This record gives sequence, structure tokens and C-alpha cells, in this order.
Amino acid sequence: MTARILIVGSGPTGATHARVLLEQLTDVSVLVVEAGPLVSRPAGTNVKNIPDPEEQAAARLASQGPSSESGVSGIPGGVVVEGTITARQGTHLIGRAADGSPGMPAAAGATCVGGQGVHWTCATPRPVGSERIPFLDAAEWEELVTEAEGLLHVHRPDFAGSPQATAILETVRAEFAPDGITVRPLPVAADPRPDGSLRWSGTDVVLDGVPDDERFTLRPETLCVRLVREGDRVVGAVLRDLRTGEEEEVRADAVVVAADALRTPQLLWASGIRPAALGRYLTEHPLLFGVVAVRPDLLPEREDPTAPVDPIRAIVSVGFDEERHPYHAQLMWNPVSPAPLPEGSRFRDNPAGYVGMGWGIRKWPRPEDRLTFEDDRPDEHGLPGIRIAYELTEREEAEFARARVHQARAAAALGEFLDGMPKVMPAGSSLHYMGTVRMGPADDGTSVCDPLSRVWGVPGLVLAGNGLIPTANSCNPTLTSVALAIRAARALAADLADVPAVAGAASE
Repeated sequence: MTARILIVGSGPTGATHARVLLEQLTDVSVLVVEAGPLVSRPAGTNVKNIPDPEEQAAARLASQGPSSESGVSGIPGGVVVEGTITARQGTHLIGRAADGSPGMPAAAGATCVGGQGVHWTCATPRPVGSERIPFLDAAEWEELVTEAEGLLHVHRPDFAGSPQATAILETVRAEFAPDGITVRPLPVAADPRPDGSLRWSGTDVVLDGVPDDERFTLRPETLCVRLVREGDRVVGAVLRDLRTGEEEEVRADAVVVAADALRTPQLLWASGIRPAALGRYLTEHPLLFGVVAVRPDLLPEREDPTAPVDPIRAIVSVGFDEERHPYHAQLMWNPVSPAPLPEGSRFRDNPAGYVGMGWGIRKWPRPEDRLTFEDDRPDEHGLPGIRIAYELTEREEAEFARARVHQARAAAALGEFLDGMPKVMPAGSSLHYMGTVRMGPADDGTSVCDPLSRVWGVPGLVLAGNGLIPTANSCNPTLTSVALAIRAARALAADLADVPAVAGAASE
């Protein structure tokens, strides 16, 4: 009998599940549903690959969920840095602050085919030391991360053709070399082109390996309203066509929910699946961001000052080290300031350009940092409203204080901070939310799913995405989440190969 799999969410981890399941099983049918529209072609293509600026802007606008029609961006331009330091639109705000909490004012997500994989900056550093998940076998983990790098087309640039980035790399490396801190080009998910430019990876590079046959269906603008259970087992879901408002119940042998770290727990709550840890242990990597006006004598002159520059093509990474530098930092050069400068600023039109630098620190998981759900105050789709309780503690403040010292050294080596810099970005600015459906080694109330991403006590339900990461993590989490999705999808495929299909699923 053909096994039917329903995947909720079409971002990188949902796409990974689809690809691996279709590679592992011949007798399987995979349906991926996505609440958002198709905004780029092929499906899931990174919008940075769209050559026309107006088409790029339209794709970002269409990803902004309920704010799309009004043209309101969820995160103001110049405020957010998607894991690094590049502001861009394409997201919409999610959730409200809980009573008595500052919440996460910049908490946001993208709603489109490909999810955040359509808009991300493609930064793919490996997790290091305490960032790694301690209860997973180290050797297996290295293999999984390597496979994830292959799926995402991770590229290790050498900065050829970017003498400015090379000079910045050498300057910062010389500053930190006596401390044994690693400074190198940041790995990015991209394919080099013959002309030296990069084609940025989106979710399309994962979907590219999905067979083009009747076994796979991608359904945009389709909202999963509720998971359906028989006893404890999940056997399907109620889906709503957002264009017509019509709802249908779809049966499945297993459901994979990959709807991001805010909306995955929301769907579980709406479905009556409410383990003690659901929505708790919310983390991100808080950001310390600054812009430096580079000293005129530091960088070589550009051969063609009028040529466009892609600042994320050559990013300098200051790596995580548990003792010497327990945070990730990313620096990128731009001939134009990434922060607005007032008239009369002495830093305007700096001839050597600017370096934006972001230090991401760890946020230690606490059950008090959490999402709560309001059944009586639903969101625009009728799902329970999300409220966010989240705040930094003395531990994170101490980490910021230490990070400021390292950041100041890098800034002094390169030039001078702009006025008012550096500054701590609003909570949620990283867009990398973790822990809300965290995995754990035991069903002890402190985790939502097991090491194979299966929800404790709920057969037929598998989770995916950054929300599974249980550690204090200061690096971009996409690589980790894709590695976890590979592992979970293989385990699910093995289970399905041995278990008969759910009654009624294969025949619908």
C-alpha cells in the first residue's frame, strides 16, 4: 500500500523531509502544504537571484502574510539582520508581548513557498562546542552536517575578486590571532557562477532533488487548521484553501510539521497537543550590531566605483570558541552605509566605505521564556493568538559586556563606529527562534520530541525546524535544522517501510 505523508510548511526543513522520504521510499505519496503563495520560480528560489529590483520587491511583499496588501513590512528596513547584519523585508510580525514582559518586538516570519529559505542570507556556520546537541552521537552528527551542507550547496569562498573583503579579513585576523581566535571567510549556501558572482541557495536547491512525478504535490495558499487524532495517534489534518475558504480533512500515515518555531507550537496547541514544554525554552541569538566607517588608508580602491556590490558575497566570520570567544560574529563591507546617516554627519560618503558587524551571543534556555496561546483572541486565521514572554537575564547581559570588548577591538582595527553604535538589536531581530518544540533525550517534561524529532506520546507526528534546537546557540541554525531533518526523515522512512498504511489514507 502507498504510504501518504503530509508535510506542513515548505521551508528548508519541510523540503528536506520531502526529498529524503521520496529518495528512501518508492511507494509513498508526499503532500506539502504552505499557507503562503508562490513568490519565485522555480518554487523556493532565493529572491536575491531575481535580477529585476521591482520583481524582488514584489516577491518580498507577497511573503508578508496578512500585511501584504497594505504594503507594511513586518520589520522596518534598517532594523533587522537575518542572523547577520543585512536589513531586508519579506517578513511580518508574529505575536504580542505577554503581560509583564518586554516580549519579542521584532519576532517575525515569512509566509510563502520556500519559507524563510526564500529570504535568508545563506550563512551556514557549523555549530561548535556547547552549541551542538549533546545527546546525539558526535560521529553521526558530523556526517549529517556534511550532508546538510551538500543539500544546501554550501560554498566556502576565498574572497577572490573582493580585495576589500580580503583586507578586512587580514586586519581582523591579525587583531585576534594572538588570542587564538579563528577568523575566516564565512561559509555560505550558494553556487559560484562563471562570472564570479554567486547564485544564492533557496529552498529550491533542496526541492530540486524531489522527483517530478505524481508522488509529490506542493499546495500553496493552504493553511493547516488542525491536526486530526484517533486516540493518541495523529492520522491527518484539516486543511483550508485560503483562496476559497473551503476546508477538507486529509488522512495521512504521518504528519511532519515544519511551520517555524512560532507557528509549529501554535498548531499543536490548536490541535489539543499540549505537552508541558510546548512553547517554552524560547531562545534566539541576541545581536550586538554596529557600523564602522573604515579608515581611508586600510582598503584598496575599487577598480570601478560605480559597479554594484553584494555585501553578503564576502562575509568575514569570527568563530565561536567556548573559552576565548563564546559567540559568532559576522562582518561585511559595503561602500554605502547600511545604517542611515543624518545630514552633516562626518561619516557620510566615507571614501573607504563601511563595515557592518554583528556579534550574536547565546541566550540560555529557560522555561520562563515562552509562547502562550489565547484561544479567545485568535489570529487572522482563527488560530490561537500568540503571546511571547521573553527577557534577557544577568547571564546574557554579562555575555553582551564581554562581546562588546571583542567588537570594540575589531572596530578600532578597522576604523571608527558611527555615532550611537554599537547597539543591542530589538529582541527577535535574529529571526532565528529556537527551543519552542525542543528535542530531548527523555520524556521528562522538559522537551517536546525525542532525538528522532517524534513528539513524545503522539505517534504519527514528527516535527522539523529551528524550534527543535535545545541548546544555547549563537550561530545561524539552518544547517543544524536541516541536519536534524535528514535524520528524522530517514527514521520516518524506516518506520513506514515496516508499518501498514493508516486505514483509509492510501485510498483517498
